[in-house]
Amino acid sequence: MRKTIYTLLLPLLSCTAFAQDLIYINSGNVASGFDISKFDSLAFTANGTKGIIHAFGNMTEVSLADIEYISFDEKATAVSVVYSGDAAKVINPFAGNGVSVTVSGADVIVNSESSDEIEYILSGKSSDGSFKLYSSKKYKLNFNGVSLENTKGAPVNIQSGKKGTIILSDNTVNTLVDSEKYETVSGEDMKAAFFSEGQLIFSGDGTLNITGNCRHALCSDDYIEVESGNIVIKSAVTDGIHANDYVKIKGGNLDITASSDGIDAGDGFYNQSGGTVKINIPSDDVKGIKCDSIMTISDGEINMTVSGNQSKGLKSKQNMFITGGKIDIKCTGGVVVTSGDPSYCGAIKSDADIQISGADITINHTGAAGKGISADGDLSIYSGTVNITTTGNGSTYTNTSNTTDSYSATCIKSDGKINILGGTVTTSSSGSAGKGIVSDGDMTLGSSTTKPVVTAKTTGAKFSVSSSTTGGNNNRPGGGGWPGGGQTSGSYANPKAIKSKANLTVNSGMYTLSTTQDGGEGLESKATLTINGGTIEANCYDDCINASTSIVINGGEIYCYSSGNDGIDSNGTITITGGVIVTSGTSAPEDGIDCDNNTFKITGGVLIATGGSTSTPTSSVCTQYSVKYVSSASANQVLYIRDAAGTDILTYKIPRTYSSMTMLFSSPLIQAGTKYTIYKGGTITGGTSFHNYYTGATASGGTASKTFTPSTSNKVSTAN
Repeated sequence: MRKTIYTLLLPLLSCTAFAQDLIYINSGNVASGFDISKFDSLAFTANGTKGIIHAFGNMTEVSLADIEYISFDEKATAVSVVYSGDAAKVINPFAGNGVSVTVSGADVIVNSESSDEIEYILSGKSSDGSFKLYSSKKYKLNFNGVSLENTKGAPVNIQSGKKGTIILSDNTVNTLVDSEKYETVSGEDMKAAFFSEGQLIFSGDGTLNITGNCRHALCSDDYIEVESGNIVIKSAVTDGIHANDYVKIKGGNLDITASSDGIDAGDGFYNQSGGTVKINIPSDDVKGIKCDSIMTISDGEINMTVSGNQSKGLKSKQNMFITGGKIDIKCTGGVVVTSGDPSYCGAIKSDADIQISGADITINHTGAAGKGISADGDLSIYSGTVNITTTGNGSTYTNTSNTTDSYSATCIKSDGKINILGGTVTTSSSGSAGKGIVSDGDMTLGSSTTKPVVTAKTTGAKFSVSSSTTGGNNNRPGGGGWPGGGQTSGSYANPKAIKSKANLTVNSGMYTLSTTQDGGEGLESKATLTINGGTIEANCYDDCINASTSIVINGGEIYCYSSGNDGIDSNGTITITGGVIVTSGTSAPEDGIDCDNNTFKITGGVLIATGGSTSTPTSSVCTQYSVKYVSSASANQVLYIRDAAGTDILTYKIPRTYSSMTMLFSSPLIQAGTKYTIYKGGTITGGTSFHNYYTGATASGGTASKTFTPSTSNKVSTAN
């Protein structure tokens, strides 16, 4: 005969639990709590196998065989999970509010249908444990000194598409280590030691160490934000941090070592407005931080080591905006040529535009043909500090057209335009054919309101790309031929300080340019080079300033000293309307200023050009007078020009020794019909000097060398 027995506990509740908030049914390693204020009764079935809990119309069944004891406690605010070896104990105060927990050994599975935001606190240690969460609402996950290794998969697996607030409790160290292979569940992803289907937002000031032995270390199929805390990716087989939608770093400290990408923001953007990110990526063809959308860095710090061939430090497929913060990237990776296309190791790379303002960027690249900052689109620098050093050599390769081509290191490179409108930019390249700043499109330096400070230095030598030998003598000194033998010609990869493959315009600013090897030019344009203002100081082996089509100088202060070629060289025309130009080429046949007998127009400015020879201004188009003077000269020898009234129109010191020097001098002070005397030797007192060109000074002594008297019929005089 079966009987139905109901045992009511309401009297017990009224006398025992009036000061308590929850009644707990302790079953195995799970204590399920029910809110007393919503608790009606606890009854047992007739066969005595189950208990039935009634709470405000809801009924929950529990197995009596699983109940260890019933207790009362104050209302808790979170689900507590404590790991201990191969077991875990859970206190779940929300059992009557849609949260159910199952425990198998140290594997904990939570299923929450609660309408509230539930917090889960993890602590303790297990060498084979896990935490898995299904949740229909957003949640909090508190790492409070937990260490979890899992031999079957991910130690933390969030199968919820809702937002998770991850709290790294202050002064705690937490550790997650996954297995090398995962036991997958049909229909569920598990891509990392810490995996989430939904958004992850990190806070708190504790530390979370993660090791990804199978795939990623930390992964969200949505987005990841870090507001604070310390996240250390000890290692990862693939990405250190991976998100499908985007990654935001607002604060905290990230230290990442990964075999693939350090941080992959997936199809979305990467945004850093604070915090410190340290990344070490040793593998080939990986990225430190990458995204398929826009990358924005407005504050914080990034420290990165990039070791693999063709790997990149910062990489975005869309525009990159670096508006603040401090970035330090060290690269050692080299170039890889596949199917005739070279792929480089670079510190900062965008497939679109790059804009830099207010940041402090330091790049040191030692790999072959390394790239500092490169953009497939336009590259603009408005402010901040950019300091780039490359030391890797260039070399030749066979391109897709099956011809020999070359590659070399470049500090700053753009396939589009380069605009350096402000800030301080310093580049140094010591590898063979290394380059400072190069654009395939137009380059603009400075503006009417901004004055950048740019230093570009190369010390590497040129190298041959292709060559051929023909008969006859090469009669140009240093031209590569042997006396009495054949002439060698061909193409070379040359070092360059600043080069534009299109037009180059200098509006303002300070430019210090230096090259030390053959082929090293200072400021080069493959079209028209225009100087409207600024100060240019170029000390180069080859041409200090060179253009293929035209050089136009409207203003500025320009100093050029070439130790092996022309000071200023245009393969087309030269026009000077203003400015102060002091230029020195080496001995004949090199010139202080050269335009290959094309139109040379002077309408203003001051020009002092010394060399073994010079191009002659085209008198018919000039409105300002010039004089050519030929003589021997010694370094630092005083040369001054004085009119009949005793007024000096030029006070100068010769920059080097010439056995035969040709000087071209043009100034608005030269007047037709006035006789001038050129003096050599003597002394200069007072005044100010711009590279040995003195203004406001007094010259005395010396010996009269030659005289000239300009004529209205010819704007170019010759001193006799």
